[in-house]
Amino acid sequence: MQKTSITIDGHTIHVELAKTPAEHTRGLMDRRELPQNHGMLFIYPLSYRASMWMKNTYLPLSVAFINDTRQIVHIADMQPQTTKIHRSPVAVRYALEVNLGWFKTHNVTPGALMRFSITGVN
Repeated sequence: MQKTSITIDGHTIHVELAKTPAEHTRGLMDRRELPQNHGMLFIYPLSYRASMWMKNTYLPLSVAFINDTRQIVHIADMQPQTTKIHRSPVAVRYALEVNLGWFKTHNVTPGALMRFSITGVN
């Protein structure tokens, strides 16, 4: 899986990129740990109302839903091994999963911009 670093409000996060439907489905399932300042960036081919759930995911996570201009539009906290659906309120192009509370700890709120450069991704 391809990796890169992204920046949000001056904070760097090292991410794995989930770009294919299979990678989207797998996400961070079955992982037992996620280092600090690491996560997974889901990249969708088109903007749509993305949904996340935590079945078979052992780590508590926070997710930011990010629109096509790379602005965070919504943040949700997700508990491990649940089937509660966490859905973006509007169409988004990206979702970023990190350890639970990362956004709050770093004072990152909706409206913040994500910066990264990945070949082949607008």
